Amino acid sequence: MLFWALLLLLSLLSFDANDPSLNHVVSGTVEVHNKAGLFGAYTAGFLNDVFGVAAFLCPLVFGALGAAYVSPAYGLHWWRWCGFFLLTICLLVTGAAWDFSFGDVWGGGMVGSALHRNASLYLSPGGSAIVWIFIFLAGLQLAWNISWFSLAGRLFHALRQRLEARLAAADEASQAEAAGKNGNKTGKSGSGPSVRQQVQPEIVQHTLTPVQEEKAVAASKFKFSWPDWSFLARWRDKLGDIHPTADSLPDVYDADGEKTSVSARAAESSPEPAASLVSASEDHEDDPFAVAQDLNGQPLVKGASRSGKAPSAAQSSHDEPTADDYVNTTDDMHSEAASAPSTAKDGHAASRVQEPSSKTGLVGKITAPFRKKAAIPLPGLDLLAPPSPQAGGLSREDLQARGQTLMACLNDFDIQSELVRITPGPVVTMFEVRPAPGIRVSRIANLTDDLALALKAVAIRIQAPIPGSDTVGIEIPNEQRETVNFRELAACEDFRTGCGPLTMILGKDIAGKPFMADLTRMPHLLVAGATGAGKSVCLNGILVSLLYRTQPQDMQLLLIDPKRIEMAVYADEPHLVHPVVTEMSEAKNALDWAVHEMDRRYAAMARLGVRNVAGFNQKLAAYKNDLPPDFLDLEPLPYLVIVIDELADLMMTAAREVETSIVRLAQLARAAGIHLILATQRPSVDVVTGLIKANFPCRISFQVTSKHDSRTILDQVGAEHLLGRGDMLFKPSGGRLQRLHGPFLSDEEVQDVVNHWKRHVSPSYKVDFAQWGLDAAMGGASGGAGDAAQDPLYGEVQVFVSEQGRASISLVQRRFKIGFNRAARLVEQLEHDGIIGPADGSKPRAVVK
Repeated sequence: MLFWALLLLLSLLSFDANDPSLNHVVSGTVEVHNKAGLFGAYTAGFLNDVFGVAAFLCPLVFGALGAAYVSPAYGLHWWRWCGFFLLTICLLVTGAAWDFSFGDVWGGGMVGSALHRNASLYLSPGGSAIVWIFIFLAGLQLAWNISWFSLAGRLFHALRQRLEARLAAADEASQAEAAGKNGNKTGKSGSGPSVRQQVQPEIVQHTLTPVQEEKAVAASKFKFSWPDWSFLARWRDKLGDIHPTADSLPDVYDADGEKTSVSARAAESSPEPAASLVSASEDHEDDPFAVAQDLNGQPLVKGASRSGKAPSAAQSSHDEPTADDYVNTTDDMHSEAASAPSTAKDGHAASRVQEPSSKTGLVGKITAPFRKKAAIPLPGLDLLAPPSPQAGGLSREDLQARGQTLMACLNDFDIQSELVRITPGPVVTMFEVRPAPGIRVSRIANLTDDLALALKAVAIRIQAPIPGSDTVGIEIPNEQRETVNFRELAACEDFRTGCGPLTMILGKDIAGKPFMADLTRMPHLLVAGATGAGKSVCLNGILVSLLYRTQPQDMQLLLIDPKRIEMAVYADEPHLVHPVVTEMSEAKNALDWAVHEMDRRYAAMARLGVRNVAGFNQKLAAYKNDLPPDFLDLEPLPYLVIVIDELADLMMTAAREVETSIVRLAQLARAAGIHLILATQRPSVDVVTGLIKANFPCRISFQVTSKHDSRTILDQVGAEHLLGRGDMLFKPSGGRLQRLHGPFLSDEEVQDVVNHWKRHVSPSYKVDFAQWGLDAAMGGASGGAGDAAQDPLYGEVQVFVSEQGRASISLVQRRFKIGFNRAARLVEQLEHDGIIGPADGSKPRAVVK
């Protein structure tokens, strides 16, 4: 081992970057400058590439192992190796961050660069710096057995001694000055030497008495002016960094019912006196959890005298440090040195007495913080597929050539214009053209099909004009289309910082820039597109974006999938409030429950006097554990995102009830933290009705089959000219259309993200939509039949049907001028109470009693 240590050290010290190595191939005639020959050149080159400057620690490791083989006395305990390993990691990261060098050995190597880059990526530069500083301090403590509290105490003690020395010097100077003045006065008043010798002692004694009093007063002020730093030692005990002392041992009860401490029993039962700090520190010299000292060098066992006698239980529990304890004198130091040999003899006895209690107390104190429920880690980027190599885009010459071809086509149609700007993107390239004066913009907009034919393009979209400019945008598809990768967008800074609590990844714009949106600001989203245009992939991207940023207690999902297969991958996901809804009857109950949840949230926010969910949670958190009695039943409200994959199927089965619930949620649910995402592949007027469109200002349209569908979803044409496969038009609230290219997300990636949450959290469903509203005991909500008995009209309806002798929903609806849903709940409640009989087809129900 020692030989390899010397050989590695020689190789690294004589390393030359021009020597051959694994990543530096040279001809065979080149002279090797490394003192260890070709082996040293390759070894030093490999260590430099992998570890950088930290490679100089490799000879030290081999040297330490060799020394341990020579003599076990030179061996290191495992915690010291852990400390040196942490310090090595810090050296790697520091070398990569600052790129310092030692000769030709530079940086932190590949390992240091990877650690520095990933830490800065996931924790930001500030967060990673805090982590590395913490690792550095932990490594120092483990490697060299540093006690930070003792170090702070020694520093405080040194500062105190220096201040005491300065104060003593000032006192001596004032004493000498006073003595000189009194001597002068005595010389003047005396008549001869004999008189001066007889009178001088009395004068000196008389003049020194006030000085001594001032010194005593100053010293007393100095003592009592220092604060009590013993609380640091008590904090250290609570943190579990040391063995429990006599004060921290539990109390026990003897047969007579009297309470005594474990330390007192140990002192009574042991024939040997308890150990002092000197022996304890010697026994635990290499222990990282060794017994430490308090700020003034006293043992942490209060009342443990320097003579080695153990204190009683009452004395150890009630003694408090005084001001004299913080001032060390020469006599104290001499007495402590004299008692050291005697206490060293008794060290083993004290450790034997306190060993069982110390181990039990230490394990309990160390494991207590870990019994707290840890935060669930968010999914990592390693669950997503990395970007695949993309073909190189068009060169500048190719783009200019396509621009000239476009201008020639416009001239063929007698449209004079000039090419202003070319914006290449991953899917399309936009050419901005400025028409000549007198050229109508409508003429250019009507040339969509003609330009596509002339340029041999699949489809061309013309934006005439571009808002805020005097140019017309002509978007031409690229010959080689790039695939937008989801992981690339999830790793960007915009998504990590987030634009809101529900940040969604929508894709890239035509210039290739990432595009994010916050669902809480929309506050609802309508998605439409033909089959195979990328609608389902877009929904998966939105859901995975939410899963990447939110915990189950912060955001909940309600998924409705009439197709039964599109969202089956999210089964048993912990964010769900109910398993994925596939039955139409349950879908209606789910929307009805959402309306009830919205009303419940508004009632809770009204009680707390806030306007939205964010303010509700902040105000509730501000109370902490001091909630007023009236608010004890309130809990934090998570965001609720409702996703309906196929709206057309719901509208065909129960259009009236579904539309009513959707419109109510869209109109009122934003402040309650409930947001809707509706998707359909048939954006016709009977599916996307006027009421739904009016309450969904944010819309996404993929490729559709006709201009009529494009007008239905976007209120303008253009979606029919999209390219499919994630190509979309996004209409924000109050903004202009933006063309985006959605990212591709495979089913395996979605499954991996869902499995990540399923491994850490089990699903906890809150409601059963199959039983919602069927029985008063299980319903109990304004959306079910169970609370109809509390309806103020229930008594009048009961009297009315008894007088009529028959009952029906339409009869109750016409008589009391109420809605269908309310009348149906009242009739169902009458049947449940046994007042009317069951339904008999279209005939009115008979009154039983």
